[in-house]
Amino acid sequence: MGTPSVGSLVDRVVAWRVASPFTAVRAWLSAHPPRGLRSDGWASNKDSPYGLTSVIGTSYAGPASGAWASADLEISAAVAGPHSTVIRADAVIVWLDPQPIASSPGAHPVRVTVSGACPPSDRGVTGVANPGAKLTGRLLPPGRPTAGLRCQYDGLNGHPWHLVATVRLTAAQARRAARSMARLPLSHTDGGIPGSCPFDDLSYEVLALAYRGRPDVDLWVKLNGCGGVSNGYIITDGGY
Repeated sequence: MGTPSVGSLVDRVVAWRVASPFTAVRAWLSAHPPRGLRSDGWASNKDSPYGLTSVIGTSYAGPASGAWASADLEISAAVAGPHSTVIRADAVIVWLDPQPIASSPGAHPVRVTVSGACPPSDRGVTGVANPGAKLTGRLLPPGRPTAGLRCQYDGLNGHPWHLVATVRLTAAQARRAARSMARLPLSHTDGGIPGSCPFDDLSYEVLALAYRGRPDVDLWVKLNGCGGVSNGYIITDGGY
């Protein structure tokens, strides 16, 4: 057998049977990992009642890419007889759709302006409204914000739904906040199994940013759980 290598990963499964005992195949696979990939997990199975390993498998992480969330090559071997082994290779890829997820402000959006004040509560709020902005391909418009306002709400804990922090941003702080939001990926997983999210108490923040020559732009920011940011037109892949 030659040393396996990987070029471009694709969603496919390849299996073949070799006339070698399982122990020899296991040793060979261990000594000849795929070139250019690092191991990121392994598993084995033992037959009962003999306690002999009959199946082994190793996962190898593929290179990072903007086209996928993860890409793994999984190589496994299983006993097929005293002098025979089945080897299987799986390419497992969680693809990313580059198009942003369409969103809406919902039935009860909030509208915040930098020159105004934060609403005292976000009870029942379903998102933010940005009338006329048409931000369907990006969270924020081009240009540098001149000021900002953060309104943070408690969610289910503390003082439920109450405003707990109001922060006015200078031009420099507003630009840093905008750059942070601009770095958020707008692509999202295309199919696959959703992951679990950490604790979510429905805490949100409204980030309002002022721009010269246009209305202020609001973002609806989920503060825990899987996170996520919406401008009322699109939403980052945060699981809400």
